Amino acid sequence: MLPPPSPPRLLAGGDHHPSPTSTSSPEHPFLSAHLLLPSPSPSPADLSSPHLPHALAFAFLTQPSPLPRHLPVALHAAGARFPAFYQAFASALLSLPFPLLLPHPRARLLVAASELARAAAPGFAPLLGSLLRRVPFPGDARLLEIFTQHASFLADEEPQLLASAIFAFLRLLARNRLSPVPSSAECKDCEECRSTKSLEECRGRLVSFCVSMLRDHFHVCALIGRDLVRCLHELALVPEFQPLWRELILDRVGDVCRMNTPGWCTAVAITAEMETQLLFMMNNVKWGDQKRYQLWFARKQLIVPGGEERIPDIVRFICCGYHPTNEVMQSGVIARWAVIGWLLTGCSKGYVVANAKLALFYDWLFFEEGRGSVMNIEPAMLLMVNSVSQYADITNILLEFLFLLIDNYDVRRKEAIARCVRGAFRLLVQKRVVPSLEPLTCCEKLSPLLRQKLVAFLSSSNPGAAEDSCGKPTDVVSKETELKKSVCSS
Repeated sequence: MLPPPSPPRLLAGGDHHPSPTSTSSPEHPFLSAHLLLPSPSPSPADLSSPHLPHALAFAFLTQPSPLPRHLPVALHAAGARFPAFYQAFASALLSLPFPLLLPHPRARLLVAASELARAAAPGFAPLLGSLLRRVPFPGDARLLEIFTQHASFLADEEPQLLASAIFAFLRLLARNRLSPVPSSAECKDCEECRSTKSLEECRGRLVSFCVSMLRDHFHVCALIGRDLVRCLHELALVPEFQPLWRELILDRVGDVCRMNTPGWCTAVAITAEMETQLLFMMNNVKWGDQKRYQLWFARKQLIVPGGEERIPDIVRFICCGYHPTNEVMQSGVIARWAVIGWLLTGCSKGYVVANAKLALFYDWLFFEEGRGSVMNIEPAMLLMVNSVSQYADITNILLEFLFLLIDNYDVRRKEAIARCVRGAFRLLVQKRVVPSLEPLTCCEKLSPLLRQKLVAFLSSSNPGAAEDSCGKPTDVVSKETELKKSVCSS
């Protein structure tokens, strides 16, 4: 007699991964539940079984196509009888390590998510939010379809989730537009190439979705904050977005840019693995030990197709999405500004460097005391001040870029942007992020023209003071001159 066939696998196996029968394997709860409840059609008694969420999830992910109708029927029957079942089912799906999922379970995961969204079931929002951080992957067109079908419902009931989807798809379009992956004669239908092909096939639908959301649900899009404008600037040359600028965006740029980008939004633009690894470095890696961890992160996340294009989004996450506690900052771990400096110096593509510097200074351009967090602008200040002694070129480049932004980012609002940047400098000194700005205004390693321009900029209400040497008192009493005294105090 032939032995019974082994259950289908959910995850790609390998020498470094435990077998499904091992209790340490993520597959183990699914396999155990499947063996306890082998029937794909649960009986009424099975609906109350604690094993049903994992057993039904296993059936959803492994049954051959097309999906048997009795599976969604059983899902909604159990959810109607036990409201907590939906949450348990979604949590079971979330427990699987997405990068290791085999192609068929990956596609079926989207089917399960669609069923939960159709029923507005508890737990569907975290599941869809998690999937947003996995794009692009084969099947991302189905994820887009889910959000398109339920856009009106999400706008009313889950606006943060819809805003996350809009931002994720906008960032996906921007990265792909700036650096399309070239086709190769040596391509062997690898996952990266399949992902790119899938993105190319649904590009038009992605653009249509984003444009329709901006027109029909702009109040939801505004939840993204000022990074919505940053992202749309990168897509300004895409024909479908150009009418939006003329008819909708230009009149609202000022109001949107005053809105801070929430941390949850910046996290959507990077993968969950990136976030975990970045947080590990900034919470656990001590100064002096960071080099091997940075190399490890680069190999995993940056030296891959499309990896370097994510650096601006990583910079935004570090600035807005992660604010360390005082305990962490005093523990001797590598600081945020150092991680950003490493990312900037590691860029090989000029447009990525420019976008990363814009990401670093973006909150400076619209900073208002009382509305913005000093933690958002702290990394740029500390990077300039701490680099000036050994890496003055970095400080020169950043200061020069900041002045270019002030003069050219939005000419119509140039004076307002200049006031915001002065306010950022002033608050950083007041909050003792730096004791003074003397390292920038009085350091001979920096460009004399930049130093003179900085002093003039900070004391713009008293232009004559710009010509004074550092530390000379002036008789004009104003916020600007008080700042200058703190800048050049001896």
